[in-house]
Amino acid sequence: MLASLTSPPISSESRTSPPFLSRNGQRSCFDMTVAFIENDPREKIIAAALRSLVTRVKNSDEDVITLPIFHPSGAAASVTISGGPTRFKVSDAGQAYREVEMIGAEHLFKRNAAKCAEAFGVSLSGKLIMSDASAETLAGHIADVAAASAQTSSRIIERVAAQSEAALEDRLYRRLAGLFGESHVVAGAEVEGASSHKWHISALVHVDGKDLIFEAVSNHHSSVYSSATMFHDLALLDRRPKPIAVVESKLAMGAYIGMLSQAASVIESDAPDVMIKRLAA
Repeated sequence: MLASLTSPPISSESRTSPPFLSRNGQRSCFDMTVAFIENDPREKIIAAALRSLVTRVKNSDEDVITLPIFHPSGAAASVTISGGPTRFKVSDAGQAYREVEMIGAEHLFKRNAAKCAEAFGVSLSGKLIMSDASAETLAGHIADVAAASAQTSSRIIERVAAQSEAALEDRLYRRLAGLFGESHVVAGAEVEGASSHKWHISALVHVDGKDLIFEAVSNHHSSVYSSATMFHDLALLDRRPKPIAVVESKLAMGAYIGMLSQAASVIESDAPDVMIKRLAA
């Protein structure tokens, strides 16, 4: 039975056979599929898109695989593969560590990386998230190491962003209380939007019959997206409060500034008093 399933060596005759014909003169399913993809523009585009999702760079002693899983910086997660053909070592090559090191949060790496690695069934070795895999389980381990790496950096950076946002909120309240008086400023107020959702805001200022919403926004996608959504929801109210997003640095916010500017006035935390008072006028 096995012998009957084994393809014979390619003869000189078969090499000169018409394209997409098998040795018995019939078109094979594989050849017809290739022909279909090569001749159909839509299929060529989809096939090219799929190939671009995962890339491979082969080095002398390891392969680097890049996957469509992303770190907070926007970098695609990549893993290295060494060993084989029966046992393989898969590692993120310290990518998660480097991500958090860029913001000075490497002291948070070990604890968070260990939790993420455990959740995905892989391990932590120093600065590396890694795993040992068999040939049969290699694909799953590649995905798990990449996912654990990306989740580690995301988890740490979200925590740092939350701490930064809390510190900004504290400074913002003291600043506003000094400008408008404590009786006119409510820290951590709740405001109901047009959607009936109750939003927790950094500070609500009531002055001269007007309500001003001051929201501390950190340089993190979750903070930006939630703040922008809140501002748009509040803008649909009949009695709309004036929305003001407060950031540490407009330059550091990058493209996020455009998203916030569509929904609110954006000022930096060290904006002059006269600018803040002008917004309340």
